[in-house]
Amino acid sequence: MARSTTLVGALTGLLLGAFITAGTPALAGAQATVHYAKARGRDAHTDPAPLPVFTLERTSCRGQCAEYKLAFYEDGQVVYDGRANVSKAGRWFAHVPRQAVEELVGEFKRIGYDSLQTRYPPGLEASPIATTTLREGSRIKTVSHEEGSPFPPTALGVLEDRIDNAVQSANWEK
Repeated sequence: MARSTTLVGALTGLLLGAFITAGTPALAGAQATVHYAKARGRDAHTDPAPLPVFTLERTSCRGQCAEYKLAFYEDGQVVYDGRANVSKAGRWFAHVPRQAVEELVGEFKRIGYDSLQTRYPPGLEASPIATTTLREGSRIKTVSHEEGSPFPPTALGVLEDRIDNAVQSANWEK
């Protein structure tokens, strides 16, 4: 039994590594999976955590803007990774109502997320990059753009702001 448990853990790590290598870095990696499982009182190697339903990542800042990633799960669990220029650095966990996750998934659909380009051209000035990812079953769609670019639809920026707002009053735990 121990050998099959180790094999399941190794395969899970390989699959998550494949997602990251395949160009979907916005999805939570193996480390987040282990932390999610521990937060739920499970062993990540025998009962791997689900992949997030959607994520928002803000990166590539050349100034004092916040760099972080939010990963939302079906049950309302949210994993936050604060990287730079944030009030909460490191990995934090919170819970939002399941309905909030469902409403945000509805917003992805309402703006036609599936029909958006995967990458939009930059604007005239360098600005932070926002990346969102939506997972529906085994299908994963990722969209990236510079926040100051005039090319992505306005609705995408509104969606990103709604994702941020969904956790503004969350009770974060380390």
